[in-house]
Amino acid sequence: MSDDPTEALQAVAASIGSAPPDSPLQIDGQLHRCHDRLNDRPGQKNAFYVMHHNPDGTVGGIFGSNKTGQRATFCTGLTRTYTPAEQAEYARQRAAAQAKAEAERLEAQKQAAAKAAQLWDRSRPARPAHPYLVRKAVPPYRARQIGPALVFDYRDQHGIITTLQFIQEDGSKRFLSGGRVAACSHRFGPKVNRVLILAEGFATAATIHEATGHPVAVCGFAGNLQPVALAARAAFPDAVLVVAGDSDPVGRQKAIEAAEAVRGRVVFPDFGGLGVVHGC
Repeated sequence: MSDDPTEALQAVAASIGSAPPDSPLQIDGQLHRCHDRLNDRPGQKNAFYVMHHNPDGTVGGIFGSNKTGQRATFCTGLTRTYTPAEQAEYARQRAAAQAKAEAERLEAQKQAAAKAAQLWDRSRPARPAHPYLVRKAVPPYRARQIGPALVFDYRDQHGIITTLQFIQEDGSKRFLSGGRVAACSHRFGPKVNRVLILAEGFATAATIHEATGHPVAVCGFAGNLQPVALAARAAFPDAVLVVAGDSDPVGRQKAIEAAEAVRGRVVFPDFGGLGVVHGC
């Protein structure tokens, strides 16, 4: 581990698929929200970190993302040997910082879920003539609309709404800040019986549903394919789970990993026919 606190935090963030801002970081034992350059849209701050000084001169802390649901701890390189008392104090400080970060994360998710439910209730069915739907040549299905934005409810394995995704007329997308996305999805189509298809985006899922008639789950981004797949496998142990991956390198890799994790199948559709190019 690096002796530089910023480098140490950036390294642990990279290990969970995130990238914090390059701006100076605060080492004060407090929770700070920040922009995740890999997963957040411009202006969003779905990531967080806590950094604190240890008795031996090192800096430790935690970094995580409310969007991906991933978090990890880190510590800079040792400058001297811990005494037993220092080890106990460091463990206490680290546990307190982690507990505080977790409590704030859960509270943010609770508030976001309540707001998501209110907004969903106030929304109206999406217009089939919405420019994004017309451009993608798909029906709205369960999508709703608030002003010019399409709205999609993301729900956990119990059917409880956790957050919303918004798609503007120009195709730009964002999630409700603070809401839980990990392992949650926007689902439509018939009741899951034999097959469930997972996809990153709504347009892909809608096109696949049009072609197959199978129920689909919109996961939102590549990193959420595996968490949704694992939740779906727990809910539907006998169903065939098909992961429809995007063709970019990250999309392909995450789709393959998701399918392998649940003994499912993976396809990379070109919408001229859903050809399976890799299966597991």
